[in-house]
Amino acid sequence: MVDKIWISVFALLSLIWAACSESSPSGVEADVKVFMDPRDSHEYRIIEIGGRVWMAENLDYYNAEDSLQDRSFCFKDSSVYCEKQGRLYQWNLAMKACPEGWRLPSKADFDSLIVAVGGYEFAADSLKSLGFISNVQGGYYFMGYFNYFDEYAYFWTRDEVRNLNARSVMLEKGRSSVSFDETYEEFALSVRCVR
Repeated sequence: MVDKIWISVFALLSLIWAACSESSPSGVEADVKVFMDPRDSHEYRIIEIGGRVWMAENLDYYNAEDSLQDRSFCFKDSSVYCEKQGRLYQWNLAMKACPEGWRLPSKADFDSLIVAVGGYEFAADSLKSLGFISNVQGGYYFMGYFNYFDEYAYFWTRDEVRNLNARSVMLEKGRSSVSFDETYEEFALSVRCVR
């Protein structure tokens, strides 16, 4: 009789553990859809978190005939990398790179996102579990050099901190938290669009 009780308790605990492990650590459920950019028919996964709709992939828009030329970059100048992690944009270009109806997020947008997934301490883990970020980080580009491709993800915000410096968001591979930084606008970072 005691053995049957322990088996029942173990089975119940196993079910509870399995149910908990299937949800995100933040308690936010992912409702992932797809948006097609009408400019080039590129499709992006999108996700609603905290009352805002976010692209769940880095922007990869480029048109050689417009102002995106020579100010957005693919890692190692290879389109294969842009397909994996999107393009890297200088800030003034990032400000107008999102498709119509979308915009470059502000720090307040990122704050809202981070709070919605449980706070700064574990935001990167939560965003990863929701499919918002992946293991491919993206790094940055500056003066002919690509840096930290597999180690850091840097995202622009629309907030200029002071002349030629804007607020950026940083995630480090293997680190659970998210932090903000101040970045020189000539650097090229990843772009996430929001609406």
